[in-house]
Amino acid sequence: MKLFKKPITIGMNVFLMTFSLASVVLLLTSIVFLTVFTGIVHENIETQAKEINKQIVLNFESYINSIIETADYIQFGSVNLDAETDAATIDSLFRMNTEIKKDMVSIFLFDTAGRKIAGPTLEFATGGSVADKDWFQTALRIPEIYNFSTEQGSSVAENRSEQVITVSRSIRFKRAGREESGVLLLELNYDMITDLARKTNLGEYGHLMILDDQGRLLYTSETGEPRMTLLSAKEASSIFLGSRRVTLWNTDMFINVNTLIQTRWLIATVSNINGIRNAVKRLALIIVLIYSVSIAICATVAAVISLQVSRPVSQLKTAMLKVEEGDFSRQASVSGQTEIVSLAHSFNAMTGKIRELMARLVSQQREKRKMELQVLQNQINPHFLYNTLDSIVWLAEHDRNKDVITTVVALAHFFRIGISKGETFIPVGNEISHVRNYLTIQSIRYVNKFIYDIQVDSRLLGYRVMKLVLQPIVENAIYHGIGDEDDGKIKITGTIENGYMVFRVWNSGYGISEEKIREMYETMRGNPEKPSVGIRNVYQRLKLYYGDEAEVIITSIQDESTTVSLRIPLEPKEERDE
Repeated sequence: MKLFKKPITIGMNVFLMTFSLASVVLLLTSIVFLTVFTGIVHENIETQAKEINKQIVLNFESYINSIIETADYIQFGSVNLDAETDAATIDSLFRMNTEIKKDMVSIFLFDTAGRKIAGPTLEFATGGSVADKDWFQTALRIPEIYNFSTEQGSSVAENRSEQVITVSRSIRFKRAGREESGVLLLELNYDMITDLARKTNLGEYGHLMILDDQGRLLYTSETGEPRMTLLSAKEASSIFLGSRRVTLWNTDMFINVNTLIQTRWLIATVSNINGIRNAVKRLALIIVLIYSVSIAICATVAAVISLQVSRPVSQLKTAMLKVEEGDFSRQASVSGQTEIVSLAHSFNAMTGKIRELMARLVSQQREKRKMELQVLQNQINPHFLYNTLDSIVWLAEHDRNKDVITTVVALAHFFRIGISKGETFIPVGNEISHVRNYLTIQSIRYVNKFIYDIQVDSRLLGYRVMKLVLQPIVENAIYHGIGDEDDGKIKITGTIENGYMVFRVWNSGYGISEEKIREMYETMRGNPEKPSVGIRNVYQRLKLYYGDEAEVIITSIQDESTTVSLRIPLEPKEERDE
């Protein structure tokens, strides 16, 4: 009883309220999220299964309509022909349609007694039993529609052993000048069902079934022992039209049933949705883990808040001591008596003013340093020249006079072409020489770092191109493409393709990721957060002079190579000039 008489502190009240509220909110959020996620996933799976079933039905109906159109064409083509005097013409019509449709096994015309009027030779064992066939009787009994059936099995035509689907209908024909009734029979290769259903992916144990109007199984895509089909066929026949979630052999399945209008067959797709249950279980475990961690965090936060609220005077004193030590960022967060709160606000306002004055002074100093740094950055970068001169000194000290001469000559040509008497456009041959001089200097400076090859279509050399478009790309290939590797390779090609100059700089190396390529494109297009003086400079100068016709294309194969392509309009040799 003494425990209940002990007063509860403000800090404890704040802790209990904060912790309880956070726990309830997190619990409700987790339950709602799990419920909504499960519902959305189930809805999406069901929608997808229905769409798959719908597409399959459309495929079958399209095929069946084509068969009916063929049968109507045959009936229309033979309506004015006499079975006796025009027998050859009718046989030719049947044979032609059989040859046109690869899945058409044979076409027959029988009279009401089951005697063959037209068509190929009948199998000997079948000759006298046609009138007893179910498809024959159904066609006479229901003359208004086409009857589709699989009960016959193999073809009734001589020397044809294919499993067939029969399509029969009662029609009118002429014989010896008199109009009579008969039965038109089209035999379709049974494999057409397999062909139409082959590309359907319904997951593990998922399968496609076709049932007749009596619920009897005509086809299943399940391979091996059809244990799933035996169970799912019963479920599908009881659904008739619509969908249902069922459990077959401890596996969650979604059955969707639709009807083929012309045949009255049922098409059932059985999709495996067992993964949803596993996904929901995994999500529930993750939510429990997140909930546990969140509760721990909430408990910590609640304890911190309660401590801050329960000791306002101590907090204010601590803040004053910090300011005395020079920490003007310290703020006193106090709740409680009005006098203490007012004192804390006044203290915070005072420190805030001091902090603003100090921040303004720091900002002024930062801006001054930024301006100085900008001045330095705007100066010409002499590193390449300095490094080259250092290399020349080193070569001279080691008596490599031939390399000294080669380097000095290449450096002179490099800067002569780079200046180009102030011209913006130079011949392609000069641009290639500029790059070759650069590579000569770098290959002497970095021994065994890389080898290079330049192959340019001789037809390009006389055309003019904006200068200094290749050297920055080659520089990137050396420093960023090959990097620290030895025995790197660089290949530069120039061709004429569909009225454009196409230069490609290929280098071996680690390659570039898709994300990095996207960043490079952002850099080229002027993203101020990603400055660049190399490839961005080339891209923007090309766009300035050539517009959208010019393009820079970056492709890469991870751990193999990177290629930067420049696509520039091919213009008359003298058209571009200053």
